[in-house]
Amino acid sequence: MIGQLRPNYRDSALFAATLRFHPDQTDNNNTESPWKVSAFLPDNVVSTLGNQGFPSHARLSAVGPRIYIVGRNATLRYDTWTGTVTARSPMMISRKKFAAAAVSGKIYVAGGGPRTTAVEEYDPDEDKWRVVAHSSRSRYGCIGASVDGVFYVIGGLKLGASGNDQLRAASIEAHVYASSMDLYDVEARAWLRSRAVPGGGCVVAACAAAGHIYVLASHAVELTFWRFDARRKAVVGSGGGFGEWCRIKCPPLPAQISVDSTVRFCCAGVGDKVVLVQVSGCIDDLLRRSGRGGRGMKEGLVLVYDTVAGEWRRAADLPEIVRRASCVCVEC
Repeated sequence: MIGQLRPNYRDSALFAATLRFHPDQTDNNNTESPWKVSAFLPDNVVSTLGNQGFPSHARLSAVGPRIYIVGRNATLRYDTWTGTVTARSPMMISRKKFAAAAVSGKIYVAGGGPRTTAVEEYDPDEDKWRVVAHSSRSRYGCIGASVDGVFYVIGGLKLGASGNDQLRAASIEAHVYASSMDLYDVEARAWLRSRAVPGGGCVVAACAAAGHIYVLASHAVELTFWRFDARRKAVVGSGGGFGEWCRIKCPPLPAQISVDSTVRFCCAGVGDKVVLVQVSGCIDDLLRRSGRGGRGMKEGLVLVYDTVAGEWRRAADLPEIVRRASCVCVEC
């Protein structure tokens, strides 16, 4: 988990918050938080790297023990073993709210603006970016994930139309984008058939875990949770097959909450678990303004979905000092 300090704290910095998962780890009942928090980069250093929404609009990708924080105009490498941070080459194209994922030891990015359909590949060993493909549509606000050598560009909207007819067309197309996925086969350098979340909705969080893509979608008055079978090789006795969708148990959040710009989620696959984190927006405040109660639901809520048991459980809340965070799994 990478985030910034809350504004009411005296100092400002980027923070790394680490939560280790163990099979016998229980819910958030202990007085001592299992999160380990460490500051690793002062805010004034981040500013020199082009702080336009950095890191709130940055994307995280893990390659081995290193986390790459890819921002609009800057890239940082955080070594989880040594705790050191190194500036790396920025993307060729300035992007905001783009999709990113690590595939076979390299990082792929797509979307992030109306003027580019380019997919960039980053080689950590050479510290170089290059354009490897172009998608059929440009997305903004999309999410990235990867399974079996495929880079998934999920959700997002289309921008850049003008005029009444074009605006209507853009509105329809944006609605389609919000629940769709584009699939890029990294090895074949080819696009596979696009897929869409059944029932539509707007994708607000997504990740890969245990050979599947998990998607949290908002329908204004409710949230739905979906599993997409991303395993391209047949798994004997597993049931289902590549490309199949299944609606599964929704995370235990208040059904009345509409996910808007004040409430954001991120999620990460950790082995056979999906970790969902509320990274901004205070649910208590939203419920109070609407006249509803909301005890137990707060900013920084962490929920864990067991993909084998099909059940959710509460994990330790995000440390209070961290805000506007993004999360990624690093395997030790």
